[in-house]
Amino acid sequence: MQQSEPQQSMRILVLCNKMPYPSNDGGTIATLNMIMGLAAQGNTVDVLAMQTHKHNFPIEKLSAELKQNINWNSVWIDTEISFAALLKNLLFSRLPYNAERFVSKEYDMKLKELLQNNYDIVQLEGLYLTSYISTIRKHSKSTISLRAHNVERLIWERMAETETNPLKKLYKRILSRRIGRLEQLTLSKIDLLVPITKTDAAQLPFEPNRTYVAPTGIEPQKFVAYKAPLIGKSVFYIGALDWEPNQEAVLWFVNNVWIGVHEQHPDWALHIAGRNAPDSFARELAKYPVVFDGQVPSAQEFIEQHNIMVVPLLSGSGMRIKIIEAMAHSRCVVTTPVGAEGIDAENGRQILIGATPDEMKILIMKAISDTDYTKKIANEAFAFTNDNFNNRLIISGLNNFYKQWLRR
Repeated sequence: MQQSEPQQSMRILVLCNKMPYPSNDGGTIATLNMIMGLAAQGNTVDVLAMQTHKHNFPIEKLSAELKQNINWNSVWIDTEISFAALLKNLLFSRLPYNAERFVSKEYDMKLKELLQNNYDIVQLEGLYLTSYISTIRKHSKSTISLRAHNVERLIWERMAETETNPLKKLYKRILSRRIGRLEQLTLSKIDLLVPITKTDAAQLPFEPNRTYVAPTGIEPQKFVAYKAPLIGKSVFYIGALDWEPNQEAVLWFVNNVWIGVHEQHPDWALHIAGRNAPDSFARELAKYPVVFDGQVPSAQEFIEQHNIMVVPLLSGSGMRIKIIEAMAHSRCVVTTPVGAEGIDAENGRQILIGATPDEMKILIMKAISDTDYTKKIANEAFAFTNDNFNNRLIISGLNNFYKQWLRR
């Protein structure tokens, strides 16, 4: 019996709960790099994205590069948080409010229309799209893959641990339990799991032969060998400031680490950048010796302007894309154990990891005082990311994993 020729390309539908362009935070960077990487492998990629009040961009204004082998579709969804809807969800639903916000009849209708294209793979970009699995099963025979950007349950568990307000602590614990149930239910319904780190894969019980770890990669042309910062004596932070774990991290760092560092090195500045910072957060920062830059036009240019990056994350999961970007731009990164999760860089060689405020102070002051040491860490970081986070190699491996599954 003559064997059929191996499948050379696939038709893939990627579902997104936010428009991944412009890619100005870790989630959108991860999604856009994945979409473009799959298309660069010769696949035909369709995208169905949710346009939201925080993440929206007209499809007709996307560049020709973003449309090569990619067909973009979007539906407007109102995902703004409503206290009334949150309270109703808390009292009368078992679904986490985080997921309920992304349930849409309009999105479901557009999905049904697209499923007529007979996709090989339907890839869900995150847990909060799993309410559409039943529609995919009913209207197609596509393989369903969940790309887990993080372990959502773990994020909320950690946030509950550090929360001091009793009512907020209780709510976060309830939310983490609901998200945990949703994770378990989802894993029973999908065909393939694509976690972003090995750490996350260990937290999501799934068959190893149906799991492929695919970290977020950087396009090779975006790696930048060491250049002296345009602003010399500057420590910096950049991250989405509408995300509660980032707000928590920045305020913790300023109070417990930076004040002590600044007393010893008053000629050094801490620059903080990020989009959608609440007014209350900006007002709180104004009490401290920091420079709040707000949303900056280009994250890459911001990274190149400054010297030492800090990522003081206490809650979270997945992989910190901004760390990978900074390392790819040859910057020394000082972070916490939670911030370094999933990156597997060697502490003291390619990255600096401090578990306590005192440890972080010592690391930052060492990096400030010894420029040769800082440059050495930065150069090692560049080499490490070049070897381990090349997007083309990562997506090529995932592409082969998908093809092997389809040929089984």
